Amino acid sequence: MAQRRRAYSALTKEALVLLGNRIRLARKQRRMSEANLAARIGVARSTLQHIEKGDPRVEIGLAFEAAALV
Repeated sequence: MAQRRRAYSALTKEALVLLGNRIRLARKQRRMSEANLAARIGVARSTLQHIEKGDPRVEIGLAFEAAALV
């Protein structure tokens, strides 16, 4: 059975993208690689990429952990 995708409002999507962009910018300003930050969070590099893209399927705790570390 196919899993249904949750619909998110435009405001929610925009907020997630803004958060992801801020995390990416802060990581780059600190000259941290994706691999380094992902390891510090305890996730795969691909998960960090999802966080930085504003993917709503990423656990909110992981996004906040990334933000706190940068």
